[in-house]
Amino acid sequence: MCGIIGAVGLNNIQNILLQSLKSMEYRGYDSAGICIQGEQHLHTRKAKGKLINLEHLLEQSPLTGSLGIGHTRWATHGVPEVRNAHPHQTESIAIVHNGIIENHKQLRESLSAAGATFDSDTDSETIPWLWQQEYTKNNNPEIAFHNTLNQLQGAFAIAGIQANEHKLWFARRGSPLLLAKGEAGVFVASDALAVGTVASHVIYLQEGQWGWSDLEHIHIFNEDGSQAAIQWEPMPEMVAATEKGPYAHYMLKEIHEQPRVFLDILNAYAPDKQHIHFPQAAFIENDPLPSRIIMVACGTSYHAALTARYWLERYLKIPVEVDVASEFRYRDPVIGDNTWFITLSQSGETADTLEALRLFKQQTPQNKTLVFCNVASSSMVRESDGVIELYAGPEIGVASTKAYTAQLLALALFSLKLASNANAMPPEETTKHIQYLFDASQGVESLLNNTPIFDKLTPLFSQSHGALFLGRGPCYPLALEGALKLKEISYLHAEGYPAGEMKHGPIALIDENLPVIVLALRQYHLDKVISNLHEVQARGAKVILITDIPEKEYPTNVDTIIHIPEGDFFSAPLLASIPLQYLAYNVARFKGTDVDQPRNLAKSVTVE
Repeated sequence: MCGIIGAVGLNNIQNILLQSLKSMEYRGYDSAGICIQGEQHLHTRKAKGKLINLEHLLEQSPLTGSLGIGHTRWATHGVPEVRNAHPHQTESIAIVHNGIIENHKQLRESLSAAGATFDSDTDSETIPWLWQQEYTKNNNPEIAFHNTLNQLQGAFAIAGIQANEHKLWFARRGSPLLLAKGEAGVFVASDALAVGTVASHVIYLQEGQWGWSDLEHIHIFNEDGSQAAIQWEPMPEMVAATEKGPYAHYMLKEIHEQPRVFLDILNAYAPDKQHIHFPQAAFIENDPLPSRIIMVACGTSYHAALTARYWLERYLKIPVEVDVASEFRYRDPVIGDNTWFITLSQSGETADTLEALRLFKQQTPQNKTLVFCNVASSSMVRESDGVIELYAGPEIGVASTKAYTAQLLALALFSLKLASNANAMPPEETTKHIQYLFDASQGVESLLNNTPIFDKLTPLFSQSHGALFLGRGPCYPLALEGALKLKEISYLHAEGYPAGEMKHGPIALIDENLPVIVLALRQYHLDKVISNLHEVQARGAKVILITDIPEKEYPTNVDTIIHIPEGDFFSAPLLASIPLQYLAYNVARFKGTDVDQPRNLAKSVTVE
């Protein structure tokens, strides 16, 4: 992985390819390249590192042609070097590929025995050699390409071109890919942002689909080779999301967008502040409550799901299981009947979560599936029985901020809805909680209007060797999220821990160079958390207290206290998220790391 672009255009498409790759920089990458069809030849330029290096190469040696492909690579097989960068090619075929070819070793051996000469360490390079072999066996281009796909095991999104045919080829299995068209031509991309400025209409390829396009014809086939219907949709407006505006980083912009996101979600699902309705998940309204809920996610989305477990179990009195998606898939889960399966994903393409959904549907097709997702066109949305859309808008910063709090807010509304359905919460209490969620938007805005209060936290990290985040109840997954944000963009080691578990090991780490961030909110076992705070103070730790208690109740001798507006059982984590996000951002700025594109990370993890 990470970013694919292909274009067949009216004019020279070098600049379109390059601009499309720039639009996908946020996804994370370590090398980049493009290949353009010339006069019966394929011409390729590749560079290690940032796109600026590829730009310099193209300034010195530009490419000309109206058919081409491009790629930003996040290394899976082979180190980040030019020889491992995409596109990969034979003399007459070039491809770019997201995903993992699981049988690449067997393919490499057989292709090498047949005369193929490999230049890279990647699994992807087996694709053009296999395609060339099939084309030699059968001069029918469609049959050759289809035969190639049928021999690949694993996940892939592929765009390819040939030296002697003016066609853009594409295929999708287990990794997202779309077609788009506009006045400048026809495009294939792994991300709508890549073509948002040049295309007016889009088709999201279904699992297993493949085909080819020139300027006049587009052919899409299903996995079995049958012709697929072509239905164009208008391209969503997304240009504004690719602009930072007055902000230094996308992450900072997205932190400040959260009050607007909160209101968008609340006005979509609870506009009258009394009733909650999810129009794209009718079974929530119509079906009886399940006897069990399973929630599956990765990374930040997993932390949001952990928070919701506290809310759901408190009111529904049914077991709520939360699993890391990659573990759920490989532990032979016991599912049972009358179970709702909930996935959470910003992109809706997270490979492990998507495969967990498919496993669940395969084993128990009678059970209902629901996804909380920020991308309405994604695979998870299309393959689930219901969707609760997040309305956060495109998130460019790799470290999730607004998509995370959008998940928390949508999950809070979902929990309130189910509590109401179960008659576990009277209507007036539901209304009160909804009002608290509306108030949280104003509370977050007040914090973001006074960001200098967060600046005093940064000096505590000048000599630190890491950080420890502590919380109880829903503040425990919030501690996990705070630690993840800090390590993602500042590269400091950080741990989130249940405050009550601190004495079972992590207390050994505490010294005067370890900042400890304590989340002490009135809603969640406040007295016990304050006791834990005193325990780390006694070991000399620098303590940052994030709390909503009044000043007269502050514990003594705390190094720094960040006061946030008081929330209720559901809204408190939304308010407490802001100082955690700003802490990570400020420490990353202080250390000079790459805030929006931290090393080794990708925005959408579309491989296992």
